[in-house]
Amino acid sequence: MTNDSPHHARRAPACRCPFLRMSAANMSVLTKSDPLGASRVAQDARAASRLRCTTRDRALAVVSHELRQPLHIIQMNAGLLQRLPASSVSGHIRGIAESIQRAIERQTRVLNDLLDFSRVRTGKLALYCAEVDVGALVSRLADALDAMWRGGRIRTEVQAADPVLCHADAVRLEQIVGNLLDNAMKFSPEGEEIVVRIRAEDGFARVSVEDRGCGIAPEFLPHVFGLFNQGSAAADGSSGGFGIGLALVHGLTVAHGGFVKATSAGIGRGAEFNIWIPLHCPAHR
Repeated sequence: MTNDSPHHARRAPACRCPFLRMSAANMSVLTKSDPLGASRVAQDARAASRLRCTTRDRALAVVSHELRQPLHIIQMNAGLLQRLPASSVSGHIRGIAESIQRAIERQTRVLNDLLDFSRVRTGKLALYCAEVDVGALVSRLADALDAMWRGGRIRTEVQAADPVLCHADAVRLEQIVGNLLDNAMKFSPEGEEIVVRIRAEDGFARVSVEDRGCGIAPEFLPHVFGLFNQGSAAADGSSGGFGIGLALVHGLTVAHGGFVKATSAGIGRGAEFNIWIPLHCPAHR
């Protein structure tokens, strides 16, 4: 595919801090007339940027934590409705309870992703790395999601003669791949195929998830892994979410010492998301 977009090369979004909106000409004049003043302005701008990021991360953590409790209560009550004897509750009510349960599960996952993203950003996420068979982990996850995805198919290809073993936290690696597959299913039309490929490459385990969905506009590719960035609507016509899952994919992959990349030939031509996680070696034991 074309329009390669290594995430480490993407441009940062424009800053809204008033210090950083100073024109190049004004900064040049300030530097010539008062170099110490220019240095102070730059330091203040960096401090304001750090404060803004810290405030945002704390707000995400607090909001996510506070929302989990009412969701848990709703989930418990929906579960009680589902467990009532068939004779005492109508099929309509049971269907409503199941719908509530599915909605809660989706929202809980969003909140958990937000909390994990906040932990990654603040350096509070603990990784418990060990030897992980990437092919086996991805195959199990793909089989589970494939059974849930009606009308489509997830095909897994391990492109290696021997097992591809990486050094990773198995729970977090499953979270990474799960978010990539969820993203591919969300933006793929019903009946399409998603292909997951696993191989060893230059000291890394590479996992690629390719779909034939709505694709990504070239101008959006550099920002596709950014938090709250979402380039197009989902295949079912919904907004497609907040982009939290892909932001977390990036954060967790980098925390493992890996990197990410997205490619697409353009709108309507599908997309491919790749992650690289370091291979396991005896020195890790």
